[in-house]
Amino acid sequence: MNNQSPSASRGRTAPVPHVELAVIGGGPAGVSAAAVAKKAGFHPVVFESRSVGASWRGHYDRLHLHTVRWLSNLPGLPFPKSEGKWVSRDGVITHLERYVDHFDLDVRTGIEVTHLERMPDGWLLTTSQGPVSAWAVVVATGYNKIPVDPRWPGQESFPGEFVLGAAYRSPLPYVGRDVLVVGPGNSGAEIATDLGETEGHGKIWLSYRTPPNITLREGPIPPPLMGIILKALRIPMESGDRFLAYMQRKSVGDLSEYGLPPAPRGIVTQMVRDDVIPVMDMGIIAMVKDRTVKPVPAVIRIEGKEVLLADGSRIAPDVIVACVGYRRGLEPLVGHLGVLDTTGKPVVVGGAESPTAPRLYFAGLDPVTTGLFRQFGIEAKGIARSLRRARRTSRIRIPA
Repeated sequence: MNNQSPSASRGRTAPVPHVELAVIGGGPAGVSAAAVAKKAGFHPVVFESRSVGASWRGHYDRLHLHTVRWLSNLPGLPFPKSEGKWVSRDGVITHLERYVDHFDLDVRTGIEVTHLERMPDGWLLTTSQGPVSAWAVVVATGYNKIPVDPRWPGQESFPGEFVLGAAYRSPLPYVGRDVLVVGPGNSGAEIATDLGETEGHGKIWLSYRTPPNITLREGPIPPPLMGIILKALRIPMESGDRFLAYMQRKSVGDLSEYGLPPAPRGIVTQMVRDDVIPVMDMGIIAMVKDRTVKPVPAVIRIEGKEVLLADGSRIAPDVIVACVGYRRGLEPLVGHLGVLDTTGKPVVVGGAESPTAPRLYFAGLDPVTTGLFRQFGIEAKGIARSLRRARRTSRIRIPA
């Protein structure tokens, strides 16, 4: 971005800096979109408010990708074999830094983009360092940008420690303490497992409002689960549900006797209609079966030291870890453009464009069980194809 010219200080308006392609977000989806677009002949500039892979740097210590390394590569540069079968959080961060260097991407950190406006010749970005115009924009700010704070009735009366799952890093501060983990999604289940694997742990409860679908990270026999789910998504929804339910019965079994009844809807139905992905087992099944982790119903309210549950029972944890989901937080940026549905999710992703917002793309904002990193590559290639079509038909050229 150009600095203000000397003439501006004498009362003349400085020109707004221009970029050909603005990518908002320096995570894996953003750098993938930038790398593929650059290979296609465009000049992307990545705007990142913090640092490359910032969200990954904030995840809990034990986190690994839930998809195998060789099915999780970003386009153009695979993970090194030294990362093993399941890439760690630190391995992802190191690879993102390597990826930026490998493609010599123009990543500008410390710049937050807060608002987009349509212009006749492209887009106007409001940033923390002033306005920027762009011929095209990719929004890749992440689907888990803002953690949801549940705020139960009576929560202010709780004398113990209350932690959002996004702030959890390690089980060590909770050794010997009774912990209620609320939310049986992938984060909640893995945090409960992390606590249960730690010597000297106290009681561990895992609260659910809706019983989750839980699957093994790998099928009973190879290939990894991702390949199996991919096949299930290619057949009718009901057939996919039955196929995966059969696999669940064979590999996971019925956990009802341990306090975790079957999910009310099938895996494929939840993915397609509810935007809910199944829990990948990282040890939670064993923890539930040996009663290290006790599933309990939803939290109704908090009364001092006690937590009232939906079945009328009460528990008295020392710590509550709330893992009840995230929001994309796109409304201030693009909510006025008619490109979001009622849940705040982009109506179109990847190379698709909204008729009212040409050359505005969304990447990495739709969680999928079939592999987020794999999806980042698919979306990046779709965006590059759409950009090439737009360049052929556009009469306007905005210099990089």
